[in-house]
Amino acid sequence: MGCSFSKSGVISPNDDSRQRKGNSSAEVTQYTPNPSKLNIVPEPSVYMSINDKDLKVDTIGHGAQVPPHPPKSRKLDIVPDTKIFKDIDEHALKAPSSLRSSVSELVCYLVQPAKNNLERVRSFYRWITDNIRYDTEGYFSDSVGSCDPHDVLKTGRSVCQGYADLFSAFCREVNIPVKTISGYAKGYSYNPEIAITPSTKTDHAWNVAFLNGDWRFVECTWGAGHLKEQRFTKEFTEFYFLTDPEDFISEHYPQMNKIEEPDSKWQLMKKPISLEDFCRRVHLRKTALEFGVIPVSHTTGVLEVQSDATFIIEDSRMNIESWMIDLSLCNGTNMNRYAMSYMQNSTALKIHVQPAAVDKYILEIFAKSRGKETSHHDLVLRYIIKFSDPAKLSKPYPSRQTPWAFCPEYRQYGFADEALTNPVFTAKNGELVINIPTTRNVEAIAKLKHAENRDDTSKYNTLIESSANKIVVRVRLPSEGFYSLDIMAKRPWEGGDSYWSSIAYLIDCRIPMIPWYPFPECYYTAIAKHNCHLLEPLNGLLKPKSTVKFRLESNILRRIIILDQNLSKTGNDIFDGKITIPDTGKITIYGSENESGYLDGLYTFSVAI
Repeated sequence: MGCSFSKSGVISPNDDSRQRKGNSSAEVTQYTPNPSKLNIVPEPSVYMSINDKDLKVDTIGHGAQVPPHPPKSRKLDIVPDTKIFKDIDEHALKAPSSLRSSVSELVCYLVQPAKNNLERVRSFYRWITDNIRYDTEGYFSDSVGSCDPHDVLKTGRSVCQGYADLFSAFCREVNIPVKTISGYAKGYSYNPEIAITPSTKTDHAWNVAFLNGDWRFVECTWGAGHLKEQRFTKEFTEFYFLTDPEDFISEHYPQMNKIEEPDSKWQLMKKPISLEDFCRRVHLRKTALEFGVIPVSHTTGVLEVQSDATFIIEDSRMNIESWMIDLSLCNGTNMNRYAMSYMQNSTALKIHVQPAAVDKYILEIFAKSRGKETSHHDLVLRYIIKFSDPAKLSKPYPSRQTPWAFCPEYRQYGFADEALTNPVFTAKNGELVINIPTTRNVEAIAKLKHAENRDDTSKYNTLIESSANKIVVRVRLPSEGFYSLDIMAKRPWEGGDSYWSSIAYLIDCRIPMIPWYPFPECYYTAIAKHNCHLLEPLNGLLKPKSTVKFRLESNILRRIIILDQNLSKTGNDIFDGKITIPDTGKITIYGSENESGYLDGLYTFSVAI
């Protein structure tokens, strides 16, 4: 039997420095196994033998048949916390290596502290996943060794069949009903573009064990680790122990008889799915199932579309701290400039892909769960997208793999919940005004950048002003295409003069501002300090020898001076006055909170030549 394997799906390598408990005989050096003392009293409801021919289970002493059926409870109901296995796991991990010469002697040791079949099965799973390595050499050279349980114990390595048969041998030693299931898996060698039919050779094996009146899945191979770049990485995985059928079917499909249709009974589901449906479904990886990631818009893994595609992914458990996406061609060419994502709401990630040319693209979606200390994101979904008629002039997005969104600490910065609106804007005339609600005066600056670096005057393309309850950002766009607008704010909980990225906006400029004219140069620290707002003029270039009306608003400033001329203060904290512009040079607006003394620079204009 060939063997599929769980492939690593993380954006950065696993931390090899992590310490892991290994086998230790220090505390059991005096232990002498005695299989004759193994006295397992069968649990009345589960002491059964399996008839492989008709896939039925006979209850010894009762005569009733117990065929495969959906479990009455979920894993969480019988294992509310994996800490209940702490003692069992520790005992299994301390098994002396000398016991590997005999299945009976090893099982005798493993079940010593177990009080029921659940704990016995757990000890088997924990020992196998810690002590049996995947036979990568045999798998990739098509020279797999013996899968006999005694040989697997001796060599300490095997493929999926050996893992499954060893687990079965352990269970039969203590009369726990068990079966090895063969079928198809979405593992290391899985290719969603290659059709699987009932006549296709099976590529994987796993187990079902009968516990507490129900059949439960046990997947020792994938529980032991994963393959990455043809190398086995040992990594214990809790997920594949007693996995719920609705999750297990995402990666495993039983095929018990090559002549007949796939045996759907061993899906253990109320509504079994067809093999065709299994192949068509997008591969929900273990991490997606653990995190509660749900593909809302597209449930198939291979898509054929014309010009573009939009995906919606749901964080059903509100467990995702951050997302990342990666778009590439099948040859590995990076195409991230043609995909973007943003948070449609607090739980829904929206992704838009617009390709540059007719080709086959791979879209990978990564997620990081809340509370995870490492920085890498786990692969949760992968789509293959075949575009037949993309837009002739697809505009690249600014380079960004994370969603356009507010940072998680937005409240700490002082941004209000009402600010969490769509971070993607369309500018139809080259201008845009964005109002951002705040809970206090937030000192912030704005950085604007064209996706293709067309503009060298970004410093004068934005004007940002803060007040006690909002930030107003004005944007002028001299070129067509996509822009990134980064709102950077000071962290009040840290102090200091540094600005940190807090909001990432995406702007689609359909028609540029023609003619374009800049905003004046702004001194944001002073503007925020004095709660100042420029009402007019908003053109940073002033015509020489012209008379220009200046109007500013501030509830803090007492005096505003331009070219040694004081502006008059009227009602509603408005300062205004008319100024004659000189032939050349620059004009700066100054302000003070006192009638005399030091003046802060606020805005600087240039005289047009």
